[in-house]
Amino acid sequence: MNILNHPQIEQLKQRYQQLEKRDRLALNGLSAFLGLMLLYFMVWSPANSYVEDSRQNYQRQAELLNYLRASEGKARQSTGNSSAAVSGQSLLSRLSSSAGRFNIKPNRLQPEGTDGVSVWFSEVGFNDLIRWLENLGNEGFTVKQISIDREEASGLVNARIILRS
Repeated sequence: MNILNHPQIEQLKQRYQQLEKRDRLALNGLSAFLGLMLLYFMVWSPANSYVEDSRQNYQRQAELLNYLRASEGKARQSTGNSSAAVSGQSLLSRLSSSAGRFNIKPNRLQPEGTDGVSVWFSEVGFNDLIRWLENLGNEGFTVKQISIDREEASGLVNARIILRS
């Protein structure tokens, strides 16, 4: 069935033909205006917003790239200085002070060879422990073995972790 031959469409065509010429002209103008408004709000405006957002995002990324390039030398310099300072600290004291920054206190630290440490925790916050482990990964430590047991209190755990530097 052709939609143009639908009875309701035929009724609308007849009513349109019965309108005076001036009314038909006004209806055509209003229809064109509504069509243009729909085109603007459904197509042009979203596309224009997307383009503008993309431009701003590109500009932010370009500024970040310029900043990173400008500060690359300083970052490389500071990395060399900090590694010399950290290597002077013992592995155990580095881990202990790092844990303190995350509000967790190891119950026991035990050296495991020349580059490893076993760390025991009792009743520490699971989220704090995970954040601490993530930070250790950024500092060059790797988890060789981990055992985490849930406590009765919500969010608290006991853990034994073997780390390598």
